[in-house]
Amino acid sequence: MSSTPVVVLDTSVWISGVFFRRGIPARILYAWRDRRFEIVVTSETLAELERKLREKVIEFEADPVLSEGWMAYVRTFARLVSATGAADGVCRDPDDDKFLDAALSGGARYIVSSDHDLQALGEYRGVKVLSPGEFAEFLGIIPPSASL
Repeated sequence: MSSTPVVVLDTSVWISGVFFRRGIPARILYAWRDRRFEIVVTSETLAELERKLREKVIEFEADPVLSEGWMAYVRTFARLVSATGAADGVCRDPDDDKFLDAALSGGARYIVSSDHDLQALGEYRGVKVLSPGEFAEFLGIIPPSASL
């Protein structure tokens, strides 16, 4: 790749990658740790991630250090951008606007999501919504069609 892709991960990808350490979402997080792409976040997407990680720690009876460690890593290595409101009212689920806004505000070309409401967008103003499998194929961390 000639340049590092800039990406927004939706919360479901984070949750799957952090708590279910096998599978495509986990491999995507490992690829990020290997600096294969850059992640942008806003204070809104960070707040949701932190809240959901804490909820899942309780639900899965996991060690809180797991979510705390990931949040510290995200705060250190993801690029925080200010939300501009550029995507207000775009997504059919208004709660998903924050991910599109993060992408537009941070110059991301991709949103990686398994959320059907986000996937329904396909592409918006140059931002493509890819499933975790499609993004993993794009990065070359899984072979083509392994995401089926």
